[in-house]
Amino acid sequence: MNELQYSKELLKCVRCGACKARCPTYLASLDETMGARGRVAMLHALMEEKLQLTGRISEKVFSCLLCGACSDLCPTGIDILEAIYHGRIKLKSFYNRGRLLIGATRLSLGRMNSIFFILRLLQKIFYHPLYKKGKLPYIPLIAPVPFKNTAQVYKNTKKAERVVVFAGCSINYFYPHLGMALLNILLTKGYEVVVLKGEVCCGAPMRSLGLEEEAINLAKKNVSLFSRIRAQAILCMCPTCTLTIKKAYPLLIGDSIERIMDVSEFFVGNDIAKGLKTVRRIVTYHDPCHLNYGLGVKEQPRQILKDIRGIEFIETQDEGECCGFGGFFSINFKELSQKIGDKKFENIHNTGANTLVTSCPGCMMQFENIKRQGSSQVDIMHLVEIIEEAMCGYRGGG
Repeated sequence: MNELQYSKELLKCVRCGACKARCPTYLASLDETMGARGRVAMLHALMEEKLQLTGRISEKVFSCLLCGACSDLCPTGIDILEAIYHGRIKLKSFYNRGRLLIGATRLSLGRMNSIFFILRLLQKIFYHPLYKKGKLPYIPLIAPVPFKNTAQVYKNTKKAERVVVFAGCSINYFYPHLGMALLNILLTKGYEVVVLKGEVCCGAPMRSLGLEEEAINLAKKNVSLFSRIRAQAILCMCPTCTLTIKKAYPLLIGDSIERIMDVSEFFVGNDIAKGLKTVRRIVTYHDPCHLNYGLGVKEQPRQILKDIRGIEFIETQDEGECCGFGGFFSINFKELSQKIGDKKFENIHNTGANTLVTSCPGCMMQFENIKRQGSSQVDIMHLVEIIEEAMCGYRGGG
């Protein structure tokens, strides 16, 4: 978004407040400056020099979860998320709370494997004492070997369609077992699977911190890498990665990775969940915001769960509410993140389900953190895990 587009978007706002109806940070705080309308109004006042750039205003703009819940509520069609991203580029130098994260994120560019190796060593030494004291949220053990480094091509013995996996940082470094579950599903169904070792971060964390140029460089690398591979589809298990590549890349670099999609779209389109074995679970589903609001993928995961024999599916009363994770938001705005997450987890608990299924590793991390603070016994699973369970015939959940 250039300056002219940014100005036009902010001028569209008529201050109706419709965007606040689903804004999780506003609903949790009831603070006008913590809602979409308030943030847009502040950015407009900054543009017209009616307000000065300050750390406090910067913090309000950076407190947005970037969930996108407000996107389709605006009657004048403001691209609220892109306006927030552009505002963060201008405000990042004043964002004192995020100064350390911005510096660390810049440092990590181009050396993710080395950075995560160091973090893994530090995690072993310092994490548990700090976690027990409540200084850090739950963080899964960083994998000794990133998923993308385990193997690159998994060939099937018979002639098969080829699919490519874009793992993303969460799967690569925290949840490699989810990547292996996806591989198992695809290979069992007869696909040839390619995992590209050269993939880099999608750039979403950089954009969230106002590091637009850094995000652009990463986008160019990924597009260059994946454009050389022919495949039926490029599959992703992280909605934030999928949304960034599908919708942000065209804005950032005028190009995108074709055929990238969420795994649930591919599974439904190719009947992956048909004919599986019986699984005895009472299941509820959590909609990741970027999958639901950003990509419009809502019914596919539910269809898959309902297609698996033995599953009793129950909806939550607050269908579509955010879990409060938001990546770096859960670190910089820990208390607000916890408040939003607690409300969502209580509604999940009230369903009586023994299994919570979602399609986002970030949401899984948030719910696991909340679960460990209480006495809940609910199993937290990614969609690919329950499909693999049904494929293998394991009957879980009690």
